[in-house]
Amino acid sequence: MKLLFALLSLTLSLVHANYPEAFSDLGTPLYKADKKFSALPTEKLYSPQVQEYHHQQAETLALAKADKGTYFKALRKLTKEHDTILALAKREMVNSIRNDDLVSFQALNEAHIEAFYTQESFRKRIFTYYLNNKNRYTSTYLNKKIREEKSYDKQYGVDITGPSSSSDERITSTRHTRSKQLILLSTTWCGQCKKAKAYLRENGIRFVEYDAEKSSKGKSLMQKYHGTGYPTFIIGNDSMSGLSPSWIKERL
Repeated sequence: MKLLFALLSLTLSLVHANYPEAFSDLGTPLYKADKKFSALPTEKLYSPQVQEYHHQQAETLALAKADKGTYFKALRKLTKEHDTILALAKREMVNSIRNDDLVSFQALNEAHIEAFYTQESFRKRIFTYYLNNKNRYTSTYLNKKIREEKSYDKQYGVDITGPSSSSDERITSTRHTRSKQLILLSTTWCGQCKKAKAYLRENGIRFVEYDAEKSSKGKSLMQKYHGTGYPTFIIGNDSMSGLSPSWIKERL
């Protein structure tokens, strides 16, 4: 990340007369990361930092026309926040593998965080867990990542000949996991959402939560399933706005 920042600083110094356009056009990981981080599941170790990062990157971009020193100082601060979120997200990924929590593993994977795959040992840990559970969960994204590995078939003893028949990642039924995943769409201000989460936890029901207002994934799911209020539950191809224990039990 230090090398990335150094290259960014050099490039921006050459085009300092056009800071905002330069920052945006370069498509730096610092700027793009905001969308990636917003796709991460909520209520995790990194969640407070993700919200702060969203505001901080917008403020940094707004400073682009200010004094160059002020702008670079803001970029350095944003870099530190970026690295902190990645470290915490990696810890969550490790925990999901260690606890055999396939629901959390899937949700983290769906954010498509490229930094998960830069370190060889960490990358192999993800790939190995995924391939050991491929009968339960299929991901076109991870299939593609594995195929990019040199001699992957010899490394992992598998042959992934092509993407799955569906472009969507999915969890399939086994005796170790529920047949369908429960997705909860919520907001930070919704009191009923807090009650819904308490109910799910009290009954040992695993779920993946997305903020329907701040998360791009949450927004798209809310639109796709025509949610009419909060919380909205999605199980398989069915959706329900408002907490209904009987509706949930019938579908899990």
